[in-house]
Amino acid sequence: MQKYEMGETLDNNHDTLYETDTVEDVATLSGMPNMQDLDEGHDEIFALIESGNHAAVAKFLAERGHKVEITPKIGCSPIHYSKLNLANWVNDNEDSPLIMAAKVDCEMAQIVIKYGGNPNHTNKDRHTPLSIAANRSDKETIDALLRAGGNLRAAVVKLTSSLRYVSEKKLKESAQAGFSVRPLTVLLAEDVYLKCRDPIKTAFDVCKDIERIKDVRDEFKIEFELLIRDADIFAYKFLNHCDKMFEAREILTSSINLLRTAIDRRKKKFVSHPFSQQIVNERWYGETANRLFYGKTIIALRYFTSPIVLPLLFLKFLLIDVCRGVPFMESSFSDLLRLLFTPCLCFVTDAINYFVFLAVLISTCLIEFGVGTYEVTRIEYVLYYCVFARILIEADLLIQQGFRRYFRNFWNYIDIIVIGLLVVAAIYKGFIKYIVDIQESDYKQHVETWSDENITAYTSIETTLINQHRNSMNVNYIYAVAEFILTLRLMSLLEIHKSLGTMLIALKYLVADVMKFGVILLIVIVGTSVSIYSMTIALNEWNIELSVIKEGYDWPEGYPTKLPDVLEIPDVFATFTDTMRNILWGTFGLLDVVNLKIENEQPTTDFINVMMILYVLLSCVLLLNMLIGILSSTFDMVKENCDIEWKFVRSQLLKEYSRAQPFLFPFFPFLFPFIAWFRGKLTLEYTKKYEKDTTMS
Repeated sequence: MQKYEMGETLDNNHDTLYETDTVEDVATLSGMPNMQDLDEGHDEIFALIESGNHAAVAKFLAERGHKVEITPKIGCSPIHYSKLNLANWVNDNEDSPLIMAAKVDCEMAQIVIKYGGNPNHTNKDRHTPLSIAANRSDKETIDALLRAGGNLRAAVVKLTSSLRYVSEKKLKESAQAGFSVRPLTVLLAEDVYLKCRDPIKTAFDVCKDIERIKDVRDEFKIEFELLIRDADIFAYKFLNHCDKMFEAREILTSSINLLRTAIDRRKKKFVSHPFSQQIVNERWYGETANRLFYGKTIIALRYFTSPIVLPLLFLKFLLIDVCRGVPFMESSFSDLLRLLFTPCLCFVTDAINYFVFLAVLISTCLIEFGVGTYEVTRIEYVLYYCVFARILIEADLLIQQGFRRYFRNFWNYIDIIVIGLLVVAAIYKGFIKYIVDIQESDYKQHVETWSDENITAYTSIETTLINQHRNSMNVNYIYAVAEFILTLRLMSLLEIHKSLGTMLIALKYLVADVMKFGVILLIVIVGTSVSIYSMTIALNEWNIELSVIKEGYDWPEGYPTKLPDVLEIPDVFATFTDTMRNILWGTFGLLDVVNLKIENEQPTTDFINVMMILYVLLSCVLLLNMLIGILSSTFDMVKENCDIEWKFVRSQLLKEYSRAQPFLFPFFPFLFPFIAWFRGKLTLEYTKKYEKDTTMS
């Protein structure tokens, strides 16, 4: 590759240079001068721009500047700018002429742009011409730079850079300088996104950048949320301007794949747009859509017989189709895999696998084990195989989605907990079996040598048998907890149903509210428990002192002592744990407050009654009624947006099951190599399609 050094001259027949300064990267440049001429005009162009003399700058660039006309390579941005052009020269601060022009006015910026000024150049302070114009609140210059291809996102990042965590020194400097949201508001005003090359993609990117810093400074949170809302509204209205479905399809399913981006960034309103939902429905049902009863029956037969037919079709592909030159993606083997990878069929497969898993776990919990509770039964072996298959499925899902997306899903945490519990149970069961085998051999040896002298050994055997029972019960506890959690996990499969799915969405929000309420209630319970239990401690100390006094003194017979008998403390306040538990039950009216009386200790009784009255007022009257109000408002909010919320959840299911494993429980571990191979072929096909689309664009 030929590279031009400083001071060399380019012929008119050579291609223009991109930012890499290589001939192979650019198109045509007319009359390019040598570097010495450029160096001489370096200081003069900056001085002319700073003076604000538009005519002088235009004349100077007309005589010594050179407009660049670019024919970009495949995959490059539509506009690239040569560093050899005088309009892109830089000073000591790496300011370009266009950055200096943005500090003057719109007319000066347009003159520099006309002669090839780069609207995305950044100086040492990471300022771009757009960020300079936004700081000056110059809307005309902003519009001119955007029409020239200015990067809106880079300007937003710069304007919010003082709120980003770079270093402690920078944070202190930014805190002293302060922050103003006005330049950002001016930059993102009106129809700014329409002037960008990818309007919706730019709106999404700007939202993402603002969301990262909206919680850094609470005083600007409302303004940031308004900017995010305006960007979301723009994206939704942009789709409304599409007259036909094919226009919306071109926007949503281009190489950028805006629909996938919108789902990732939780743009609920955009995803719920009718055009977006049409594409979601098409992808969800795939080949199974628009089928009559006969067609659906054929698909069902192909689905349920696929574990047997698939290996046969694979052999057919290797032995026959390869010899005939049939491409893999056109073979019957590939057709069946494409059908199985349809998201709705993957969802059905996942549901069946979960029901089988749950049925095996319930059988393990309910079937009697007989005499040897420590023995591993057949149903437990089936359960362990299910766990092994589930581990493979979750590992495959983790690889496909990546760590961040995988752990963003709440139900994946439930899967990990269930798998972890059952793995612990399997290891625990094996350990018990190993210990019992050793102890049984010792037991037989003691039986053969029975005598009065080894009664101690038999006592030890009894203790061992009791421990075996306790260990077996611990395994059953783990099974029971795993079964309960897995049953709750099946609720996620109901999200596909509109009515039930809406209720589950509301339940998620309500659970979050209840957890917040639980924190406040816990604080009140702890405070009340400490104050009441402190009285219990004081009374216990008084009881000890009373017993010492009565035993240590010889009181005259018949002396009318005023010392009380030992005080009886209510059992509900015997320990701190009992105190907290009974006060919690008191929230629901399950504590008899009237009978909390301590004989011969009326002041303490009155104190406990006063504390319980305060607790009841706080918890029952205020907090519980506040919780009811919060839950009602949350449910009303979800009900108002139930259609948007449910459509977004269904779109998330589409993305989750787009590349999920398509085989039923017993066959998945054996057919996994087919899945990996087919995914590799699909990735290669999508790559070729992307390159083709990029070439056409």
